[in-house]
Amino acid sequence: MDLRRLRILRELADRGSVGATAEAMNITPSAVSQQLKVLQDEVSVVLVRREGRGVKLTEAGLAMAAAGAEVSTAMERAQATVDFYRKGWQTQIRAAFFPSSAEMFLPGLLHRIKEIPGLQFDAFHEDPMVSGFVPLTADYDFVVAHGSPGADVFSQPGVVVVPLLKEPLDVAMPTTHPLAGKAGLTPEDVVDYTWIGVPEGFPFDSILAQVEARTGRRVTRSQRYPDLRVMEALVSAGHGLAFLPRYTALGSGGRGYVLRPLEGVSASRSIVALARPDIAERTTIQQVLGLLKRVAQNVADDVEMVES
Repeated sequence: MDLRRLRILRELADRGSVGATAEAMNITPSAVSQQLKVLQDEVSVVLVRREGRGVKLTEAGLAMAAAGAEVSTAMERAQATVDFYRKGWQTQIRAAFFPSSAEMFLPGLLHRIKEIPGLQFDAFHEDPMVSGFVPLTADYDFVVAHGSPGADVFSQPGVVVVPLLKEPLDVAMPTTHPLAGKAGLTPEDVVDYTWIGVPEGFPFDSILAQVEARTGRRVTRSQRYPDLRVMEALVSAGHGLAFLPRYTALGSGGRGYVLRPLEGVSASRSIVALARPDIAERTTIQQVLGLLKRVAQNVADDVEMVES
C-alpha cells in the first residue's frame, strides 16, 4: 500500500473536495482521482463515491483516511527520530573519570546536566597510567585524563583533546616539617628527603624525575602508591613528602599537612577530556563537554578566591 495514496485520501477527508486536495498536494485533480482509483483497486473496497458534482468518502474511506493519519503521524515521528540522531543527539552518555577529577567535577557537572532534558549520564571510574587513557575512548563517549606537564602528551591521530584545567602540583609535607616555614621550595631543598612516589607511568612521577635531573642526585621513594587520599595520610603521618594536586588537596585542609609550590621545574598536571573525532562531533557530547569546561573553570576560580 502506497503511503502517498493514503495521504491523498486523508487530505480528501479533511478538505472535502478533489480540487482542494489537488491544490494542497500540488498535483492535478485528475492525478488525485487516478491515485484514489488505484488505492481502491489495491484494497478491493469502495472508498469514494460520487455525490452530485463532487465525491464523498464512504464509511470504509473515512476509516482508511483515519488510519492514513495515524501512519503519517508515525512516519513523521520516525523522521524526527532520524533527524534527532543525525544531528548528534543521544539520550545516554558514558564517561570515564579518574578519582580526583570525579571529586572535582562530577558534583557540579551532574547539576548542570539536568539542563539537558532526557539525558542519562553514567560516570565510571578509571585510573590508568598516562598511556592507558586514549585506548579507553573505545569504550566511553569521553574520558577525563591527566598528564604532566601538558596536554600534548595525549595528542595523536584519532583522538580529540579538550583542555579542561591546568592544576599546579605542590609539595605536601607535615605541618611540623622543617620546610613548612618556607613560602616556596627548590629542587635542592627537597631532593634529599624521602618521597612517597607513584607507580612509574603515572603523571606525578615525571616531576620527581625533573628534580633528579636538576640536582644530579637520586630521590629516595619509600612507597609507590597512586591513591591521593592514601598519599595524604602517609604525608600527614610523617612517612615522606609527596606531590599533591593543589585544587584537589586544598579541599582536605586540616588533615595535618601543608602545601608548598616547587620552583625551577614544571610541576603541574593538565586535565583534559579525550574522545574519538566522530563522537566529539555529536551535538550532545559537545554540549556536555561545554558544561564540563564551565565546571572546571569554576573549580579554578573558587581556589583563586580562597587563596586571595
